[in-house]
Amino acid sequence: MEEAKKLIIELFSELAKIHGLNKSVGAVYAILYLSDKPLTISDIMEELKISKGNVSMSLKKLEELGFVRKVWIKGERKNYYEAVDGFSSIKDIAKRKHDLIAKTYEDLKKLEEKCNEEEKEFIKQKIKGIERMKKISEKILEALNDLDN
Repeated sequence: MEEAKKLIIELFSELAKIHGLNKSVGAVYAILYLSDKPLTISDIMEELKISKGNVSMSLKKLEELGFVRKVWIKGERKNYYEAVDGFSSIKDIAKRKHDLIAKTYEDLKKLEEKCNEEEKEFIKQKIKGIERMKKISEKILEALNDLDN
């Protein structure tokens, strides 16, 4: 069992690195993923033998990304955390990238309406590139949705 845990922690640590995150972010997620109950910061520190600051920063990042959530436990004052499925989901990453591209595209379109002619030409050129990115990201999402179904 310990060997399996070690392999899973290493997996999520390496996945975190691929996503541009610190290895400890992946390790913290792995510990929560492996646990059948929500854990406190102290539980995670003890399991991974890393500092409270490192665990706190990792949990904060994981919460921001939507991969971990706080859980309220009746009668307890400590914060408890549990993993949310999808840490390495390519679909989740593609969706977030698409949303960011689409928002920037819309913001540039609005900005284009307010600009003088010289700025408008510059923005139009950039919009074309962003629009290509948007179309590609839409196709990627469609393909990933098809794979899910």
